[in-house]
Amino acid sequence: MAEETAQGRQHPRDPGGERGGAHPPAAGAAGRASLDPLARFVALLREAGLDPDPAQVRDALWLARWSRPHADRSPPGTPASREGHGAVATEPSTPKVEGRPGTGDGPGPAEARAQDRSRPPEADGPVSLFTEPAGRPDGTVADGEGGALQVGVPEAPALPDAPGVQRALRPLRRYRPATRPLRRTLDEQATAETSAGGLLVPVWRADRRAETRLDLVMDASSSMRVWEGLFGELGSIFGQLGIFRDVRTHYLHEGPHGEPGISHRPDPEGDKLWPAESLGDPAGRGFTVLLSDCAGPLWYSGRAHRLLHRLTRQGPTAVLQPLPQRMWGRTRLPVTSAELMRSDGPPVLLGPAARRLWAGGALPVPVLPPVPGALAAWARLMSGQGGGRGGGAVGWVRGDEAPVRPAEPDRDMLAAELVSRFRASASQMAGQLAVYLAAAPLHLPVMRLVQRTMLPDSGPAEMAEVLLSGLLTRADRQEDPGPERGWWYEFAPGVRDALLGPLGRDEALLVFKHCSEYVERTFGRGGPSFLALARAQLGEHVPGVAARPPAVTVDGCTAVGPSPERTFDDDTGDGGEGSTVPQPFAEVAAAVLRRFMTLPERILPGRSTDDQAADRPVHEAVPRARRLVTEYEETRMVQPLIDALQLLRGATRGPGPDREDPRLWSELARCALRLWEVLGGPDLLREAEDAAERAGSLPGGARERAVLARVLRAAAREQTRLGRRQAARDLLRRADRAYTVACNAPGLSPEELERFTLERVTALEAQWRLGGDLSLLQGAVGMLEALSEIRSDQDRAAPAVSRTHGRFLLLLCEAGADREHAVLYARQAADLLRTVLDDPDGAPLDAADLPTVRNLVDALLVIREPDDLAEALALLERVREALTDARLIAEVDTRLGHVLMARHAPGGPGGSPLPERSRELGGGPLAAADAYARAIAATGRDTPEHAELLTCRARALLAAAGQPAAAGALAEAIRVLRDAMAETPSHGPELAERRLLLGQALMRRHERDGDPVDLREAEHLFRKSARGAADPLAAAAGWFELGRAHLSVADSLNRSAGLDEAAEAFRAAAAAAARAGEDGRNREEAAVTAARAHDRMGLAYERAGRPRAAAEAYRAALEEWARLPETYREAAARTARRLEAVAAA
Repeated sequence: MAEETAQGRQHPRDPGGERGGAHPPAAGAAGRASLDPLARFVALLREAGLDPDPAQVRDALWLARWSRPHADRSPPGTPASREGHGAVATEPSTPKVEGRPGTGDGPGPAEARAQDRSRPPEADGPVSLFTEPAGRPDGTVADGEGGALQVGVPEAPALPDAPGVQRALRPLRRYRPATRPLRRTLDEQATAETSAGGLLVPVWRADRRAETRLDLVMDASSSMRVWEGLFGELGSIFGQLGIFRDVRTHYLHEGPHGEPGISHRPDPEGDKLWPAESLGDPAGRGFTVLLSDCAGPLWYSGRAHRLLHRLTRQGPTAVLQPLPQRMWGRTRLPVTSAELMRSDGPPVLLGPAARRLWAGGALPVPVLPPVPGALAAWARLMSGQGGGRGGGAVGWVRGDEAPVRPAEPDRDMLAAELVSRFRASASQMAGQLAVYLAAAPLHLPVMRLVQRTMLPDSGPAEMAEVLLSGLLTRADRQEDPGPERGWWYEFAPGVRDALLGPLGRDEALLVFKHCSEYVERTFGRGGPSFLALARAQLGEHVPGVAARPPAVTVDGCTAVGPSPERTFDDDTGDGGEGSTVPQPFAEVAAAVLRRFMTLPERILPGRSTDDQAADRPVHEAVPRARRLVTEYEETRMVQPLIDALQLLRGATRGPGPDREDPRLWSELARCALRLWEVLGGPDLLREAEDAAERAGSLPGGARERAVLARVLRAAAREQTRLGRRQAARDLLRRADRAYTVACNAPGLSPEELERFTLERVTALEAQWRLGGDLSLLQGAVGMLEALSEIRSDQDRAAPAVSRTHGRFLLLLCEAGADREHAVLYARQAADLLRTVLDDPDGAPLDAADLPTVRNLVDALLVIREPDDLAEALALLERVREALTDARLIAEVDTRLGHVLMARHAPGGPGGSPLPERSRELGGGPLAAADAYARAIAATGRDTPEHAELLTCRARALLAAAGQPAAAGALAEAIRVLRDAMAETPSHGPELAERRLLLGQALMRRHERDGDPVDLREAEHLFRKSARGAADPLAAAAGWFELGRAHLSVADSLNRSAGLDEAAEAFRAAAAAAARAGEDGRNREEAAVTAARAHDRMGLAYERAGRPRAAAEAYRAALEEWARLPETYREAAARTARRLEAVAAA
């Protein structure tokens, strides 16, 4: 059964491969059925009163190879009659059916077309795929079209997370029925042991593999037709689990007399109904899952309840409810939250209320939404995990359920009332989906495509909310092809316009784009897009859309295009010969175009020329308001800003068509936002957002969506200030969508595109800082790369783009890149930033170049090559000469210190020593300390930068300590570090690093002077640094230094206990280093720390007289050294020599 359900979108009970198995090959589909021998064979079986499933069809085809019609049997003795003796069966003859093509002696049209398919391809070109034309009244297909190759086009899935649903159901593999196993297998081991005494006694054991059968049933009421795709996906998922002996799919119908019946098709016409009593397994080896909205006729008659009552008594039964959970109370199976316990029979409900219901004869049935969480809980309950208990929603069914009368339909409501009622009760995603569907054809496959592309996180519940909201009604399209009939919907009068109100023109064009993809994919590769199709149906000529290509042959199959005279420009309007796609596509497209696009007057008569003009003059209030805002910026008096806002408010409330100018509303949004930045208050921010929304929804307001994005970014900053990070992220996501529309606005100038893109990536940066999603930075870098290519193609310099691109590459270096990728990003950033600073006229650097110089120096510090560091030093010296602001000079001095320290650091990239040429370029740690001292003098003591600069200067003094020219540097470093710790908050993340540095300085002074007070203080600082470090690598450094301090204590005080304490500290350092190496960014540094920690731990154990523990620690160190580059070979050799010495002892 798994191989039946694993065929993609093919329905598990559709042997012919037709869509969903919902349309029998009869009537309008007779022409199509005659083209496929398998479909024709199934049609003949159904006409004979049979209803085979896929397994039975395969059996019949297999038997046909070994049997012949009675009249054609060979006499005894012929090879064909020697069954079972190596006889070879001949090919079965094609059955002759009267009135069908291909039944004569010669090849008919179908056979001739099949022979044509076997010919080699005549052309090696692209294949255009088109929809099938509507059938003729007699059910035939026009000649020339019948030979087209039928292609199954994949639709958007109904389940947003089908793999997650399959994973959720995996616990069912541990389900075992309470009955005795049907199958037994020989236990060879037990048989051998029992027969060892001389008497052969076979021993059998139970084989429970795949002995459970699943009946997957779908309620075939009219309201459930939209869930046929979901039903097929569930059948595939259950079949691919590999845990059921058989997966049978059925459709539950209401019989002629109201009794429930089942069949293999959703349409009971022409299909035999089997009694519903055949469902289930009285032996208890069956599962039953019913997909139903619990609102069909069988539920109102009570027969569905009685059927579930019987099935629940026989074995596990559940109801899959596709409706939203808040709507379950309005169905005929209301639910309650309860705790269930697994038993040998049906699940047992716990609690006093359950006892009362049990006493009344009711049984609980789990009711599940088709989401992974609920299905996983049910699967765990059925498999006995979690103690055999689980909570969830249950419905109660009785064996004597009484019928009820369906509710009376609601009164006719106006469109505004329908939309208002829907928005008041619908979920947020359902409301958005209804708006998007208003701009798309209401064809169910297209609706699913729009849902999956525009709202990928939504599922069947949101679609159900829209379909059952009263906004839509089923449409009877008699001109539609047979397989598509019954899949069309239409809005109630006036509802579409009411929904399209908040949808901007350009967001509607995004929906057009997705619908165009569906038209291309379903109705023809290279055919008209959805927008072009709408124009063609309206009568406007679209260049390049003249006719489909002629027939081409691929892999022996022919795809036939129409004749050249049948074009998309043939405006027949009835979906007949001149139309190759169903007419509702064109109808819906025309409605959307009339709502959002300016069309020629010949297409839409009655529209004035002024209404069609896209370049109408701006409202007179806009330039006056801009002058008032400029006055505020110059004088900083708030009254002109208030006057500008009042002026714009009056203009938007005035009469005339000018108030529909998007520039007027966007200027109002800008002014309200600027006043909010000055005065604050939620009302101004809300007014700015409303005005920006209005501007973006008007025709020609695509670029004004950028104003909405700016307002949303300001609101996100406010939410971040209030500590509401999730709300801020949601606002930034909305801002990103608004920027997407603005950046794709028609007629956008290169300068506007650059400005909008730079604002968009800044919003992505803010979103990354709130959530830490590295893909946001990577996406921003991709946008900047694309923008750089566009500007280079236009021969336009884009220094702002290069500057921002380089900055984002540096952010990637800091965010999560390993050393190799960090250097790669830094080189790319340096190349971009050099182009910004390169001046062919040789102009000197000034204060405006400082941000670029700062980023370029940071990139060169990441690379840390001698030439790059020399370039960084020269850049800083050049820009320092041009500065006069003390604060900016302090910033330059800080980076001067960083560069000087990097040039004279003990190791370069990967820990390898820097070349000697890097030490010949002047300066040193003392020069770096002097640069930091100058920066400290220009920085206020109450700023966080002051303490950081003190730490940098102390680090430089420690690097210079021991040099002849640096007398007193060690004492000065200790004093500076104490000042830095005094300025560090007790909960600050920098405190651990500064404690570590101060402890290292005290240890160096202890090694020089032998003062035990310094040693004890260093021990205390190392311990607090290791325990308070948030970064595991910093914690490893603290534990390592604490171990060294314990070794010094053992040496100076001759305490053996200090050796054990040292070994434990080194063990903690190795464990912290292992945690630090898991993120991949600091893997090499973490491995070095772990190797050194294991090596020192072995030394401590060796000195404590524990050779076995020492050998184990040395071996662990060698494993860490083996993961590192060749530059650490000497350190690994020292560890190996220590291990050999311990082993020899």
